[in-house]
Amino acid sequence: MARATVKKQDTAGASISCPVCGQSVRLPAENCPACGTNLRTGEKPEKETSVWQRRGFKPLVVSVAVVIPLISWLLGSGVLDDLDLITRARVGLQHCADPPARDMWEADDKAQEVQAARKGYDSWKSRSRTRPGGQSPSGPETEEERNMTREQRETRADRRNYFAASLMFDRPSADLKEANNWYGRFAGEWDAAWITGSGTPQERILQGEWNFTWINGGEAVQDILSVPYLWEPVKGVDPVRASSMRTFNSKADRWEGVHLQGGRIFPFTASRNSDGNIYESYQDGQLLVTWIFYNITQEGFQVTVNQTSDGGRTYALAAEIWAKRRIVEIQ
Repeated sequence: MARATVKKQDTAGASISCPVCGQSVRLPAENCPACGTNLRTGEKPEKETSVWQRRGFKPLVVSVAVVIPLISWLLGSGVLDDLDLITRARVGLQHCADPPARDMWEADDKAQEVQAARKGYDSWKSRSRTRPGGQSPSGPETEEERNMTREQRETRADRRNYFAASLMFDRPSADLKEANNWYGRFAGEWDAAWITGSGTPQERILQGEWNFTWINGGEAVQDILSVPYLWEPVKGVDPVRASSMRTFNSKADRWEGVHLQGGRIFPFTASRNSDGNIYESYQDGQLLVTWIFYNITQEGFQVTVNQTSDGGRTYALAAEIWAKRRIVEIQ
């Protein structure tokens, strides 16, 4: 090891050259003030590593500051639920004039549950979604609504409640026979999955809601289908905003109604087969469109939207709808 060269006698006040940087250092100093080298051994002190440069500290900070908040946001926003719904999609139902009344939502064990998830969106159905009592479907308040006075809010609430009370009814009319009450079990709120391109690589699933209520003193049933939910932003998708009104024509002994969608009105008549499946058909230009309600229970039902342009010889499945009853929590 190199040794320092003493320029003068090794006494107090003498000078010595640093073996590393050559700096002249007055004795009795032990270390070079410029580089910190030990003047007797020629060794440099170990450089202390800062906390930020220590191994593993940067990834730890990045994880805490970015990854953990991102995961929390994904869990809270429901994005992971939507991905689960899409990635666990199943092969779509094959259309037929009279769909089989099979329930693809039930599963007895884990293996059957996985199979049902691929065929019937069981993972989506099992997730409960509640609506707080009093929630408005229009979503968050606008800037104008936030600036409303208390009197303006009360006036608006009274106006809405009065119109809803005059339109909506809790039960069917007493004149409607039970045998003709086809739509009473739909009354209430439903979460809905709107599926297009079923069973193909182009399959797309949107979530929304479908609400039914008796109106006009229980003489008719009105529904509103909103996919996605009214308060959700519509990005890169074509929203489904549709409504239908149905009433029982006692003279013709049949249900009649109108379907409103895309700014157009389509009159239709309804029929029902021995399995309780309901068929609603209307003409849209050259197309005959039929909505088939089946697998109807108190907790859910399914619908296929079918189109034919050759008088019913061939049909194309335009969309499927899976609905499950939604819980309303009074807070």
